[in-house]
Amino acid sequence: MEHKFTILLVEDDRVTNRAITRYLTQKNYVCRSVETLKDAFRIVKNESFDIILSDVMLPDGTGLELLDFVQSFMYDTPFVVLTASDDKNLIQKAISKGAYDFLTKPFNLDNLTTIIERNIERKKFELRKKNPLKVSVLFKTIQSLITALEAKDSYTSGHSMRVARYVRLLGEAIGLSQKDLFTLEFAALLHDVGKIGMPDNILKKKSSLQSREYVTAQKHPVIGSEIVAKIDELKEVAAIIRHHHERYDGNGYPDGLVGEVIPFFARILALADSYETLVSDRIYRPALSAQDALEEIKRNAGTQFDPNLVMIFVDIMISEQSDLQPLLEIERHNGTVV
Repeated sequence: MEHKFTILLVEDDRVTNRAITRYLTQKNYVCRSVETLKDAFRIVKNESFDIILSDVMLPDGTGLELLDFVQSFMYDTPFVVLTASDDKNLIQKAISKGAYDFLTKPFNLDNLTTIIERNIERKKFELRKKNPLKVSVLFKTIQSLITALEAKDSYTSGHSMRVARYVRLLGEAIGLSQKDLFTLEFAALLHDVGKIGMPDNILKKKSSLQSREYVTAQKHPVIGSEIVAKIDELKEVAAIIRHHHERYDGNGYPDGLVGEVIPFFARILALADSYETLVSDRIYRPALSAQDALEEIKRNAGTQFDPNLVMIFVDIMISEQSDLQPLLEIERHNGTVV
């Protein structure tokens, strides 16, 4: 019999609560719903859940208090924050406390299933990573893929390592846990692995791509995702890779996802990847200065990039933090700095 995922919804607006509960029930989830922090505390003491969705502002407290409580004894339960606020500090605080994701109100109910499924899959990935032997195999696998990619395109390997440093800087700034930084680093290192399947005449072309060539080039996130997804321990990383060329306004590829439906880590990766590309010499154009690259990033906030992440990233890059060179997990594992 197929397992029905059990969800706890904590939402004080009665109309919203009923609408979400009804929708999730129709989608074959088991949904328990409460309207107060007190009731949420009571129910999590007595029942287990595959995922928790909680509003921030509750009549007798906040969803962040519930998050703290859940983290104290249900540390591996995915927690998604629902909020009507666009306060980046609130979002940072929730992520730093251990929230897996956030969804800004008002939102399309159809987005909920995407959010739920990806965070439950993420939990499975985190549990698999705890096996030390599997971690060692993962590092060896990643190193092999990077070597293969470097043989195909020497630029891409150095690019991926630099992107990994940028995502780690941004991840640390928003308070991601070590396990989340671990996942994000893997995705950054492997985000261009799909270029292994691209023809050299496209990969190394010095002039602009023709429309047919561009369509072929756009397939690399899907190819990369399919390569990585064959490794069970990297299925979450595969989803991040697939979506790192999505745009916040929905005009990206391969799936045209919009806003917060784009996986949170994919939004981080998209920003770091684009910045690193702008400040690097490419076959078809010279590098931009850091200042010009940041101006370009800011111009695309809310269209190409998550505007909240842009604000944080720009703050990091214009501060002394941009001079830091965070040590990557793959370097710790290998005992060398690349």
